[in-house]
Amino acid sequence: FTTLYSFTSWDPTGANSDGYWPQGLVLSGSTLYGTASAGGTFGNGTVFRVNTDGSEFALLYGFSATDPITRTNADGTRPGKGLVLSGNTLYGTATSGGSFSAGTVFKVNTDGSGFTILHSFAAMDTAGINSDGSAPLGRLVLSGNTLYGTAVGGGSSGNGTVFIVNIDGTGFRNLHSFMATPAYPAPRTNSDGAYPNGGLF
Repeated sequence: FTTLYSFTSWDPTGANSDGYWPQGLVLSGSTLYGTASAGGTFGNGTVFRVNTDGSEFALLYGFSATDPITRTNADGTRPGKGLVLSGNTLYGTATSGGSFSAGTVFKVNTDGSGFTILHSFAAMDTAGINSDGSAPLGRLVLSGNTLYGTAVGGGSSGNGTVFIVNIDGTGFRNLHSFMATPAYPAPRTNSDGAYPNGGLF
């Protein structure tokens, strides 16, 4: 067992130079790419790389500050469980932040350039309902030019969704909204489940 990299301590605002709470890795050759759900300049998470021998750690992207009231920003916060790599492009999700503080799907090149938002999840009403989902936490799956993923919340009942979006950001579609469950204290049962968060295969 070998520690390849130890993330640095954070200040009282939750910020540091490299991130903390790493969420998942993807391997390409002798390089690992990953996300940290917190830390970075604004405490909102990072994308990083490190070689398999522990050398050449590099911060590829740090998520930006959020508005203190709306919790929105331009790129998202709290990147989710790992990345998908295709060629020289990494694809991932941020579980909050974005235009409506409901999370984003993003891409960034392996050298840290070209960060782009592919989809910013829609605003939710007071019941947690929206058109497309919120808090995309699980790892994405790439097939051809299409990314597939899950969102923990939002959708027609607030219980999460399965979605697709093309790698150029077009064609976003909600494939399934998980059904409503009875309010407490009744048993919270339904026919299809709720709060998907483990990613797809």
